[in-house]
Amino acid sequence: PQTFMNASGQAVRPVLDYYRIGLDRLLVVVDDADLPFGELRLRPGGGTAGHHGLESVTQHLGTMQYPRLRIGIGRPPTEGREITGWVLSDFTPAEAQRLEKVLTRASQQVECWVLEGIDAAMSRFNGPLPDEYPGNHVELRT
Repeated sequence: PQTFMNASGQAVRPVLDYYRIGLDRLLVVVDDADLPFGELRLRPGGGTAGHHGLESVTQHLGTMQYPRLRIGIGRPPTEGREITGWVLSDFTPAEAQRLEKVLTRASQQVECWVLEGIDAAMSRFNGPLPDEYPGNHVELRT
């Protein structure tokens, strides 16, 4: 969409109306600072967790019951750092290398969602990358 992330709902609602698409065929993909970097979490609905883009979509759709795929970006390692600066900062080389794998896996999850449904996609893909479980160290932005 040609809107700011925090105003995504302004674009989503008109697209659904124009193409007569039901909420079951909508998938909203967002970054999530509450998930570890690279972790995927697909859900059929739920809250916004303070994500302004999801708040906008929810407001314009009038419901929280739409599928969303959250892609973890982790929290800033420095206490007190503004989340906005973190979200907009460049990735480290290690993160950039992982990001390619994360986005490949996310695209596979979306394809699975389309072809096999949300339950199969959640079961098969939610969580960290298979070769990167919690506790594995990756140099993060500071």
